Amino acid sequence: MSTLIAISFDNEASPGFTIRRDSSPKAMTGQFGWGFGWYPNDDETAVVLKNPDSSEQDAMSGLLREWERFRSSSFVCHLRGSTKKALQRDAQPFLKSYAGRHWIFAHNGDLRDDFRESFSLGVNPVFEPIGKTDSEHLVCWLLTLLRTEGARTLEEYGWENLVTMFDQVNDLGSANMVFTDGRHIIVRSDRNDFNPLYWLRRVPPHATEEMHFDELVIALTGSLDRNRTMSIISNAPQSDEPWIRMLPGQTLVLRGGAVVWNSAPNQQVENSSPGVGSFAGSRQLDAQQAAVSTSPQGSVVSTDPALTRPIVQVGDSVSVHAPGTQSAPGVSPLPSERILSVTHETNYKYTGPVEHSAHVYRLRPVHDDYQSVIEHSLLHSVDGPSKDFEDVFGNHSRYVELSMPYSELTIAARSVIRVLEPPPLAGRSSARRDTLPLVWMPWQRQMMSPYLLPVELPETELQELNEFALSIAARNDNDLNCTVLELNETIYRDFAYVSGSTTLETTPYDVFVSRQGVCQDFANLMICLARLLGLPARYRVGYIFTGSNYENKIQSEASHAWAELYLPWNGWRGFDPTNGCIAGVDHVRVACGRNYRDATPTAGTIYKGDTGTETLTVDVRVEELSPDELAS
Repeated sequence: MSTLIAISFDNEASPGFTIRRDSSPKAMTGQFGWGFGWYPNDDETAVVLKNPDSSEQDAMSGLLREWERFRSSSFVCHLRGSTKKALQRDAQPFLKSYAGRHWIFAHNGDLRDDFRESFSLGVNPVFEPIGKTDSEHLVCWLLTLLRTEGARTLEEYGWENLVTMFDQVNDLGSANMVFTDGRHIIVRSDRNDFNPLYWLRRVPPHATEEMHFDELVIALTGSLDRNRTMSIISNAPQSDEPWIRMLPGQTLVLRGGAVVWNSAPNQQVENSSPGVGSFAGSRQLDAQQAAVSTSPQGSVVSTDPALTRPIVQVGDSVSVHAPGTQSAPGVSPLPSERILSVTHETNYKYTGPVEHSAHVYRLRPVHDDYQSVIEHSLLHSVDGPSKDFEDVFGNHSRYVELSMPYSELTIAARSVIRVLEPPPLAGRSSARRDTLPLVWMPWQRQMMSPYLLPVELPETELQELNEFALSIAARNDNDLNCTVLELNETIYRDFAYVSGSTTLETTPYDVFVSRQGVCQDFANLMICLARLLGLPARYRVGYIFTGSNYENKIQSEASHAWAELYLPWNGWRGFDPTNGCIAGVDHVRVACGRNYRDATPTAGTIYKGDTGTETLTVDVRVEELSPDELAS
């Protein structure tokens, strides 16, 4: 019985493959062979290296392990054991040329003896098998159907049409199949559950740098590979990780390290490993079961069964439902507005007296078309002259100078705000979609220049972050709105919220490597990635109402942070990567800037006094008010 392995990375990777013939159950049957296919530098041209009769130490296996030309985001592997001698022409995977690109195909299973009659290739076939196997006849038939329909990629043919095609194959016998055009990898599980397939999404930091199978070791020891996200599918999962068993007849489409289409998104999946529950935090488990489907028409639907924020694009508009809402019948959607009461109290205590200090407060919420301030008061326990002003970022600010000695200072702000749901994201018109890269007029770029410069980091770190951002854009065919939405969702799924894990000095690259942080870290990371894509982005400080179905209630006990991106035909729009949603009626906007320091709620300078030790406490309460409560 043969083993299929398909791997999709979020960017070019160079894994090491070590054949373990001596420990392989297949080797005991007599003949043991292997084959690998990949696309160097993600070009349209593929390379297939195969050896139908291998030993662990043969020259070709050493080449497979050490070859530096791997660097690809897509890999297909076929491992074979048989009592019969295999010929080179019959070894898998198969490489075929069509539509200006190479196609790679691998299959395990057995078809009926009359498969040749069923797979009609025409009188003068364009694709003709060299060998005699049912697998090679099958790939020639698949390509013939694509050519007949004028489809030059798998996506052009359509995922549903491919499922129908695979069903026809299953009518003739057992078939697990891996088929790729270099852009997408489509994997089909046999309809009768022959030799079941399993899949796993691996998110950095990886628990181990090696994955051990009976016949194969996959090593991710390269400096860049350690930060690669990968989706892998195999008949024989041996690593101690939460592999998910594919359902009989299920079809998955992989691209850029993610499942981008799933033929059975709403079915319960069977977890093959009891270790699923041991994952640290629900985010990581969500990431294992997450799948986003993209149809050839461009509509995007989140099919993550663990999340309740469906992402939907219809025509030129995109909307994201916040946590706690569902699109199922009978489930109430988010209200079009909320009335929220926010109390923010900051207390400073010193062991010695402060004799002279100056402070700036940014605690008054924004008042505009989508958010109106009904009430606001700001009190501080120590009196001093004050002045209200608007800073360069448009934030309502108050400057206070204190000359009276004090050892304790309390600043209490209370606001009542009406927040309206913003409109869905829209493009320039329904006839065309906005794509990356965006072209800014010189005066636009001049106005947005503070929001286009990423944080200063070593060039190698910025390059790696840029590759990560570009991989998400490529996965969405550079569609602007879809890229931004998936960027927001990816940070939510793949990064763990861990209080106290970072400081104000933590960089976006630190967060990218550790895959953990708090709201300010996720906002900083999204801002950096957006700017690398040429999208103006700024830091937003405010509050969040977690009375909806938010997993993390602690967010409402302090100021909350998220990112705002300037999108053509939309203006500044808020994206909350901590919760994977667009900022809406649960978010109260207060201050913004290039970074946290521009928008910090309270800031101060002590000019005089032996203050000793400072103790800071912050208490934030966000509550929803009914119209009756507001009237009273």
